[in-house]
Amino acid sequence: MSFTLYKETRLNCFYVNIAALLKRLPVEESHLVYLFNQAGLFYRDTEDEDEFQISPYYRLLDDFVYGLFGARLHKEAASAGNEYMRMLKAALANGKSAIIESDIFYLPYSGFYKRTHFPHALEVIGCREGTFEICDHYYEYHGFLEESELQAVFDASLNSAFYKRLYVWFLVRTDGPPPEELTPAFCKSVIRDNQANMTGAITYDCLPGSYAGLAAFVPICDKIKSLKTIEEDAVKFKSASYLYEGFKEIANSRYHHHLFLKAIGEHPLAESYLEADQSWMVAANLLMRAATGNQFEAFEERVLARMERVKQKETDNTALLQQWLDRRREGPSDDVRRDESTTA
Repeated sequence: MSFTLYKETRLNCFYVNIAALLKRLPVEESHLVYLFNQAGLFYRDTEDEDEFQISPYYRLLDDFVYGLFGARLHKEAASAGNEYMRMLKAALANGKSAIIESDIFYLPYSGFYKRTHFPHALEVIGCREGTFEICDHYYEYHGFLEESELQAVFDASLNSAFYKRLYVWFLVRTDGPPPEELTPAFCKSVIRDNQANMTGAITYDCLPGSYAGLAAFVPICDKIKSLKTIEEDAVKFKSASYLYEGFKEIANSRYHHHLFLKAIGEHPLAESYLEADQSWMVAANLLMRAATGNQFEAFEERVLARMERVKQKETDNTALLQQWLDRRREGPSDDVRRDESTTA
């Protein structure tokens, strides 16, 4: 094993583990930039009136893992802690590391131990004589847990509000054809799908009732306006947390799409997505300031004004993607990898 912790602060706890699994496959780290390429947007209310979803992702990551790297992301679920432990051991026995889930409240090494509940993902890279080797890439922790400790984490997590079942993920090389080389057609498909999602034309696995792309700004802003009217503090901060975490994840997606665009030579377009990343982070930080002081009414105008700027930036970027696609239809070449030595 050439590394333990994979450090990338702009990936969420699940995605950073996927990147770590791929590096152990092995996949060149420089190739991971092509995997995290989605920069869409959707909003959806859930059956619980206190909960909602905001996400930049409209397509399962599994599709890209297979197409780019020739591996399948397998997952298995258990609703009992002892069965979950059995599945983890089986994955490790086959020489694979595995991603596991837990409520971070129950992880004894965490700074949130017995303080804060929220769902989390981490990697187990081995087991020897009842001791499990842990890589929590998101929090840059590498250490060990005894089987009894890890079993207690599983049992408690399954009794938390977040989990009815827990999943184990691991990667398996396929026996099928080798993965396709990165081609202009792949690069064009990424840009086409991001543009389509932002105009509401593609939603993939978004459930009915979702607001896709630019249309999602209406319910998002309505949710921001509703914060000042919520009387119960716990419900108010829950909604604010969903917004904050969603905005951060959208910002991260724009950052990674900017890296993708740089990698294929589209530097001006990449810079525009970096500006979108920064705009979403400003909105997220304003929400955090409002929540910290419970001053949602005082901050509402500032947050909504920022959201107008964010929407304009997203509208402009969507138009730039369309212009990029139009040029590829009209031009003689389909090559998206430009030789920078020949460009101004």
